[in-house]
Amino acid sequence: MNRLRSEIKHNFLKQIIFRLDYEGIMDSDIEKCIVSLRETFLHAGFKKMENRTENQFDVQIKMDLNISDDNAFSINNNNKSIVYSFYSEKKEILEISKNFFTLTVDIDEEHGYQRFDKYVNLLAESIKNIKEISPYFQVQRIGLRKINICLLQDLNKVPNYFTNAAFNIKEVVDQFEECDCLASNIVTVFTKDKYQVNYVRNIQQGIVKEDDRRETTTYQIVLDVDVFKEGNREILPLLIDVENIKSILETQNTIEFEIFIKSLNDEFITELKQDVFKDSAIKGVI
Repeated sequence: MNRLRSEIKHNFLKQIIFRLDYEGIMDSDIEKCIVSLRETFLHAGFKKMENRTENQFDVQIKMDLNISDDNAFSINNNNKSIVYSFYSEKKEILEISKNFFTLTVDIDEEHGYQRFDKYVNLLAESIKNIKEISPYFQVQRIGLRKINICLLQDLNKVPNYFTNAAFNIKEVVDQFEECDCLASNIVTVFTKDKYQVNYVRNIQQGIVKEDDRRETTTYQIVLDVDVFKEGNREILPLLIDVENIKSILETQNTIEFEIFIKSLNDEFITELKQDVFKDSAIKGVI
């Protein structure tokens, strides 16, 4: 599988999102964490830093039938949290608060494909630092999500690129040929190696303006894979050191790639291995 990954030269990956959710940390802890990590972030190319304040609300629903609709719920607490954001010139964003740590990477033709392997060391060092900043640290969720998007003008060509297991749209359209298909949403939940996977496939009809200003009906095809683990008891023992954290990240990335590649048919995979991608029927492959 690693060999196949290295052979793929083109992709339609549009966004990578890594997220760690936790509790037991105060804003003052995160300030210490930022002081410790900002030089590391700077050397990794995250040269711009900002911060903002986010409000978190606890909402209580009132079940008393005598209460008017205008007062059907109450806000018990307004919990403010400082979020520190670090930006690179390649549409990469790191964000840290007392509740979460995230990496978001937007991918386009200008900045090219960024393999997740590039971020593993940086994320592992950061997670270790966050974990050790407070003795009350408890992790709630660790997840890696990749969103792949391409465009097709002809819905009947979906089987040319994707397996029937991923998109069985042809059978659906043939079954209801008297109807026009505007959208299709499929969500499948897996478990693999004690990780949970949300495997989401989405087709949405839209209108695209061509260079000559003509409007063309086009279908957006989304292949969205989210690999995650939940629960402090499950995750915390795995965060004992940098090497173990790296192993978690690499495992999540491997599971994600396995599901992604099994969603593509052999002909499409062969095309993605070529030095030049020549298929003009599918848009968004870079």
